[in-house]
Amino acid sequence: MSVGEKILDKNLMILASAGSGKTFQLGNRVIGLVSAHEVEPERIVALTFTRKAAGEFTDSVLLKLAEAALDGEKASALHGQLGGEFDVASVLEKFVRAFPRLQFGTMDGFFTRVVRGFQYELGVSGGAFELIEGPRLQSAMSEILTGVLGGFLEQKEGGSSDEFLHAFRRATIGKENQGVVKLVEEFMQNWHVFWKAGLSLEGWGGVSAWGELPEVEAWQEGKFAIINKLREASDHKKVEALLDVFERHTVGSGKLAKSGVLFDRLLEQVPSDRTMEVVVSRKVIEFDAMASQKWRELFALAAGCELSAAVKRTQAIGQLMEKLDEECHRHLRRRGLLGFDDVKSLMGSWVRSEDDRLRREAVDFRLDARYDHWLLDEFQDTSAGEWKGVEPLLDEAAAEGDGTVFVVGDRKQAIYGWRGGDVSLFDEVEDRYDGNLSIATMPESYRSCPAVLELVNRVCGDYATIEALFGEEMKGRWHWEDHISAKAAVSGYARVEEVSKEEANERLVSTLQEIGVGERQLNCGVLVRTNKEVSETAALLREEGFEVIEEGRRLPLEDNAVGAALHHLLRWLADPADTFAREVIRMSPLAGRLAEAYGEHEFSWWEGACADAQRDGFGTMVQKLIEPLWGDLSLFTRRRFGDVVSALAELDSMHGVTPREARDWISELEVPQAPGTAAVQVMTVHKSKGLGFDVVVLPSLDDEQVPARGKFRVARGGDGDQSWLLQSPASWARDLLPQLKSAEERWGQDQKYEAMCLLYVALTRAKRGLYVFLPEVSKSRKNSEEHSSLANWVRQSISEDEFGDSGWFSDVPDRLALAEPDHFSLGAATPKRRRATPSKAKSLSTSGWKRGTGVKVGREVHSLLEEIAWLDANENPKLPRTQAGAMVEDLLREAECHRLFEKPEGEISLYREQSFEVLLEGVWVSGVLDRVHVFRDGDGKVVKVEIYDFKTDRVDFPEELRESYAGQMEAYGAAAREVFGCGVIERYLVSTALRQVIGVSEK
Repeated sequence: MSVGEKILDKNLMILASAGSGKTFQLGNRVIGLVSAHEVEPERIVALTFTRKAAGEFTDSVLLKLAEAALDGEKASALHGQLGGEFDVASVLEKFVRAFPRLQFGTMDGFFTRVVRGFQYELGVSGGAFELIEGPRLQSAMSEILTGVLGGFLEQKEGGSSDEFLHAFRRATIGKENQGVVKLVEEFMQNWHVFWKAGLSLEGWGGVSAWGELPEVEAWQEGKFAIINKLREASDHKKVEALLDVFERHTVGSGKLAKSGVLFDRLLEQVPSDRTMEVVVSRKVIEFDAMASQKWRELFALAAGCELSAAVKRTQAIGQLMEKLDEECHRHLRRRGLLGFDDVKSLMGSWVRSEDDRLRREAVDFRLDARYDHWLLDEFQDTSAGEWKGVEPLLDEAAAEGDGTVFVVGDRKQAIYGWRGGDVSLFDEVEDRYDGNLSIATMPESYRSCPAVLELVNRVCGDYATIEALFGEEMKGRWHWEDHISAKAAVSGYARVEEVSKEEANERLVSTLQEIGVGERQLNCGVLVRTNKEVSETAALLREEGFEVIEEGRRLPLEDNAVGAALHHLLRWLADPADTFAREVIRMSPLAGRLAEAYGEHEFSWWEGACADAQRDGFGTMVQKLIEPLWGDLSLFTRRRFGDVVSALAELDSMHGVTPREARDWISELEVPQAPGTAAVQVMTVHKSKGLGFDVVVLPSLDDEQVPARGKFRVARGGDGDQSWLLQSPASWARDLLPQLKSAEERWGQDQKYEAMCLLYVALTRAKRGLYVFLPEVSKSRKNSEEHSSLANWVRQSISEDEFGDSGWFSDVPDRLALAEPDHFSLGAATPKRRRATPSKAKSLSTSGWKRGTGVKVGREVHSLLEEIAWLDANENPKLPRTQAGAMVEDLLREAECHRLFEKPEGEISLYREQSFEVLLEGVWVSGVLDRVHVFRDGDGKVVKVEIYDFKTDRVDFPEELRESYAGQMEAYGAAAREVFGCGVIERYLVSTALRQVIGVSEK
């Protein structure tokens, strides 16, 4: 039965191949529910993964109905697709009326709306929920990461901080050219993802999974006795050299992996119990039973100590992630500031405890009353966490009743496993709804011509080669059905050729020129493997005169001289000590403009540019600098400058922007571009998913063996409470540890499958022209036919190297010239409000300020006091045995200090660590109040506000604190008066050094 005949089945899963029109079928499903089943549109939820895809889906529904309402033939065609006639105009009217309430969007967006509507039921009680993402989240996380890492590294040498640094160094080998700060942030954020997935601290390192492990020091203590025995047993030079390597080896150094052929041959024989005999340089080296046993002991000791070190490293990372997550909770989540990962975690938290399950049931009960019909698009990209978020809702809809479930995706396009996409969810859905779920396939392509699909079918349907290269398991996992072109009469061409490394660039350029890319009305996708290749290939093609964009987006700060100069200007304004940025500015035309605008001295440049940016905005400031140079800029550069100014203008609209915020905002500026806006688009295969191009060129198909063992960095194992993860030790050690070997094998199978999916995605982006360049096989490669690479898969699957008509492009018309844009201008600048924080109003001249307890202890004191809500008269909280804990304990021993935490009579509201934003006499004031008591009368009107600010300064007299913080407390009082509209504001400083509550009078 065809998809069209099944489209209105109650529960339906469609396995849609590339270009087969799944958006078309999604639209028909929705229209059919409304027309045939009389479902109200607002009771349907359709979710995908990008705003672009969601927009295309919504557009397709409305456009299809609008066209059918105006055209009788299109109406008849729609009736035929849905198996019955209906009043198209009335269905269209229903959609238009329901448009503001339609739930057609992204999975992230839907989860966010649910959490916003049910934040208290889902456990978010720290304030009004606000989604924090993009540069703002990056800036907040950077600040938290810096604080957490700084405190962690203050630990004594030999502790967890040393293990963390070792783990970091191991993970960043080969990335020395990147900035250290960026590497540390990436490292910590990557591991934080595992923490947020719910793995407990006990699972970090998986101590319980390994049994008894040797101490790391056992290697240094035990290796010499074994090595001496082996020296006595053999005087062979190569054996002596290898023993020297073992003697010099330290745990975690990685040196053993490069010890040579003898090491590898011995490693292969360690698991057996036979006497060892190896061939090196065509000569046999024999070892007796005793020597064989000693070699096994030496390898076992080395592997055990490597595992023990890996466990300690991973435990250290876990401890840091626990601290990082605590700080994220304190600074972000507790205040209602959640990122997308936090939102997903909340939606799936019902599996963690009975309380969470009951809370989620209260949410689902209300959602079930609102939504009955669920459509999930791109299901192969769904993660286990996202599935847990929607699973209860789909279960209800899939059961007996009026609800329905529709799932569409393609197992063969599962290329996002590295970010959580779990293709095994297809099997889970089939098993879960077995007997109550229809399944259909869509092998017909509306994108690619027959010539392109001929090559696709030859390669992707070659099960014999798949099994030979990637193994029997991959043959079983790969679900293939030959693709059929819906455009049988459209001409096209597909070619595979081997190209040497030296000729690759020349062949790419000549192929595009031969086709007429840039001259004819053709768009071309050049698909490569890495971001580095994107930049290099784009630069090459620009030099050859092609109009190029990268990865479907522009990089205005990287691909032109003006953008690069402006980027360095913002870097210098954010950090005047950045000498590299300053020198770039001095060598650019910006130096002359800065001198004209602000004077000859560099300090006056910095001071003048900052002042203009604070008054008029960064966008206006850079526009004024570049405006006199406009006539000398190329059309390309003018467009890029417009991107930069637009981005800065958007940032300026947020008010109170600092140079550092401007630098961070602009540093990774990317401007999305729709397909067709340039002759050539260079992008990674991952970025090309969902797109189609008239011409696709794969200039250097990946010939790296899959899987690449060096990329196995995190081992995972176990289930449920027994789950564990480990920063993996060296590959030779993994070979000797069965659990790690199994974990690597599972990872390897996933890597093979994802690589196969990646090739399928790359080949199926082409509409009419597909050009695949294979790298030449290295003459030194042994057993080249067994080399499990994507290039070898293509090489062995085809017996001919071209399909279709090589001159297919001859009838394509010439491309129309693009109009030159007008001069870009933001218009007149509007001076912005000055921004201030109360903490900056304190005096920095007193001795008390100079004798603080330290940032780390001060933060911990604030955190401990913040945890206290109300105490009974004789109650004391449980405190840690730390310096900060002792300070809080001493404070609470004083009756006056304890009383401020005892709840007074009457109606009172308590606020802890309460942030505020107010306008005071035209100045935007931001701050955080440590503790606030708000008293109300019987009518709920605020009659008094008490503000308490905790201070850890080591002072001798109360007046020192009053003097230091007079300005800050005055600002707090003014802010509270503005917020609560109450004239009675009492302000107190709570001193841990004096153990006093110190009143601050009005000036």
